Amino acid sequence: MKNPTVSIVIPTYNEKENISRIIEMLRKSLRGVEHEIVFVDDNSPDGTSCEIKNFIKNSSKIHLIHRVGRRGLSGAIIEGIFAARSDLVAVMDCDLQHDETKLRDMLDLFYKDASLDIVIGSRFTADGEISINAFSKIRKLGSKVTTFLIKKLLRIKSTDPLSGFFMVKRESFLKKSDKLQTQGFKVLADFLATSGTSIEIKEVGYSFKNRVAGESKMSFLTALELIGLVLSQILNGRVSIKFILFCMVGLSGIFVQLLITGLAMLLTNQFPTSQTVGIIAAMTSNYFLNNIITFKERKLKSLDLIRGLFSFYLICSLGAFTNIAIATYVFYFSYNWLISSFIGACIGAVWNFTLTSIFTWKS
Repeated sequence: MKNPTVSIVIPTYNEKENISRIIEMLRKSLRGVEHEIVFVDDNSPDGTSCEIKNFIKNSSKIHLIHRVGRRGLSGAIIEGIFAARSDLVAVMDCDLQHDETKLRDMLDLFYKDASLDIVIGSRFTADGEISINAFSKIRKLGSKVTTFLIKKLLRIKSTDPLSGFFMVKRESFLKKSDKLQTQGFKVLADFLATSGTSIEIKEVGYSFKNRVAGESKMSFLTALELIGLVLSQILNGRVSIKFILFCMVGLSGIFVQLLITGLAMLLTNQFPTSQTVGIIAAMTSNYFLNNIITFKERKLKSLDLIRGLFSFYLICSLGAFTNIAIATYVFYFSYNWLISSFIGACIGAVWNFTLTSIFTWKS
């Protein structure tokens, strides 16, 4: 097939029931337009990849990137855009909530304006909306509040920076790709914040539809990753979302340590013993939270989970000694305990994150 006019990148995870539907919907809405569909599947356990392969046998327009050992919507979209063969790339979800008929409107805008970089499908323009049953009232309110905060904090002018439905010039996207985070769910917000005023944006309003099949990917972890993205952007991308999540988990460990130490003091009235128990409890809590939050794409199970725990204990124990040594060294020159302690804590956090990434989760 010659190079298509537009590539449609569709990230998937457990969307087997929606594959045939979305292929047929795109075929109808893009009739007469040369296009390709690039599915990026994160090794779905429901057989999504096998379903896609069945369609690939009969169509040169359908392609599959099957990712193993890595997860994340943003990373999947980035890989899909890299693999696309057209100059224009549309991104949409597989849950059938995006309006595929708007793809032609997006294409028309690019045809009329050669300087345009991205067209965003927005739920919050005058002609955009969220269908009555698509979100609960609480989630709809939460979506609007979150969108408002993201726009203000990251200085984004789009009405819907958290949209998962957009069309972008591949060249414009790839220029910023090395600065984008592969972890998280909101690659559009990341791209807009990273690009600033250097890109030209237009929007197309659409009705965000009800989910037909499958389950929503929204979760508490999604919210944490969004917070991580905002903090990463505020720090000009110098700190990764993964490291920010690791530090969030570390902060939770402080509360675990204080709680367990306090309970142990009530039982034993022995501070050294109570403090030791509190530290072990905090390290254990941090390990399991990191396993399901920070390193979810490489989550350890069964015997690996036990092996990883002892690896985590060892690395974090050495990290504590490193923390103390660095802080003591800095204090020797500065005589400022606050600065010394802060520097020691930062070095300890970087030590723990780096070595556990390599040896515990083998990331």
